[in-house]
Amino acid sequence: MQEFGSDFHYTATTDFSRRSENTCSEYLLYANGRHAIQHLIAYKQWERIWLPEYFCYEVFEAIKSTGIKLQFYPDAPGGNDSAIIEKLIFGKKDVLFRMNYFGLRTLRDNSSIIVEVIEDHSHDFSGNWASNSNADWCIASLRKTLPIPEGGVLWSPKQHKIPEQPGQTAENKQLVEKRWLAMKLKQEYLFLNSGNKNSFRELFIETENGFEKLLLSGIAQDCIEYLTKFDNNHWNRQKNQNWKILAQIKSECFQIMLPESNECNVFSFVFTLKSEQEREIV
Repeated sequence: MQEFGSDFHYTATTDFSRRSENTCSEYLLYANGRHAIQHLIAYKQWERIWLPEYFCYEVFEAIKSTGIKLQFYPDAPGGNDSAIIEKLIFGKKDVLFRMNYFGLRTLRDNSSIIVEVIEDHSHDFSGNWASNSNADWCIASLRKTLPIPEGGVLWSPKQHKIPEQPGQTAENKQLVEKRWLAMKLKQEYLFLNSGNKNSFRELFIETENGFEKLLLSGIAQDCIEYLTKFDNNHWNRQKNQNWKILAQIKSECFQIMLPESNECNVFSFVFTLKSEQEREIV
């Protein structure tokens, strides 16, 4: 049995060939999700952003680099984020950042929140919450859930005026070419028994480091072409079917994190264990 790891291998769009219509009337496409939030903050000039404590700390650093002040609130998977947010005291130039952890949450209402709201739908950018959001802004990192080398998106459910689309940089083009290669090498390793794990793993590590340092860039054209041919609905149906099979596993050792409704597109099979020691054993 070969190890798959966390990065997608190459998947031909012919496997998911029916085009899915995008529900956003206007949106911007970036090299990654970090660029989407950085560009938006620079555009809006907020002074402070409220962030959930359970989040990717590399992204915290990317947000902090814009010069905005970071304020944290105690949200995490399984938490009651609406009740937590009700108690927050906002300033006039604040913005609230909400997270749909692992695609498990369903629609949240932002109508009573007195500051602008950004929602992160990286784990389910086409589910019920994202499709019916009443947030000011939504962002997502597309390569978290789709088999593409890069991608971030920004849109406004309230139809606010959005920034101008940034162009693709030469540095980004080189990173994308290397990452496509890594994905194709991984495909050959998994399905053709060709090559070795280090050949693509080193490229994944190199490009990941490159994306962390990459300056603002639009998405590569070949990624746009891939997205126009990719059937995201089919992809989600297959993921949800896989999740249902795994969710039949019964054990006293762990607890499966369940979606709040059937309208969620679960990001992955997530479960919690009773202790850190048991987690390390697994």
